[in-house]
Amino acid sequence: MATKMRRCIWLALTAAVALGIGCADRMVTLRYVPESTSGTLANAYAITVFKFADRRGSEGDNDAYRIGGIYGGYGNRLAKVMTETPFQATLVRALTAGFQARGIQATGVEDRELAIGVAFKTPLALAGEIRNFSTESRWGTSSHISGIIRLYDAQGSVLVERMISERETTGLGSGVFASAEGLEEPMNKALRGFVQKVVTDPDITARLIGGR
Repeated sequence: MATKMRRCIWLALTAAVALGIGCADRMVTLRYVPESTSGTLANAYAITVFKFADRRGSEGDNDAYRIGGIYGGYGNRLAKVMTETPFQATLVRALTAGFQARGIQATGVEDRELAIGVAFKTPLALAGEIRNFSTESRWGTSSHISGIIRLYDAQGSVLVERMISERETTGLGSGVFASAEGLEEPMNKALRGFVQKVVTDPDITARLIGGR
């Protein structure tokens, strides 16, 4: 009887610990290191990268600091994934660095979206809307960034409009035991891949070097 009682107490404590871990929000750090193989562009037009509109819907809770979650088997959210910097600012910095790595004079505007009446001094500007920006643990762990990217000329005309998406998966998830590191790594890989797709997009590249 004593052994059975000890076992019940141990199981209850284990469940309580698991529940406590699962309910705690995870804080992750987003990092971007420009690709060294992107190739430089000579005499390219300068570009201004504006803040992207948040169009993630319920995925982001209207919170620019929230970038994902941990979910149970029924899709119930157990915890949020948070970051210290608004995701739009992180994206502007990463895209700006990505263009600069290609030898392009790029300026980032983290606090303003491009709209009618918003002026910029460069020949080109990049803006758009983000539909997905999250890292999640469900049955598996995955990170996904997607959005509509628009390249504008100095008159505000859209030169290029493109839906770009990047997803990273890491196999089976850890459920309530998912670590910040386990969520952070695929998110940073997705960020790197997304930026690489944007700064090396053939149509955007053509406009940067004066093509039509």
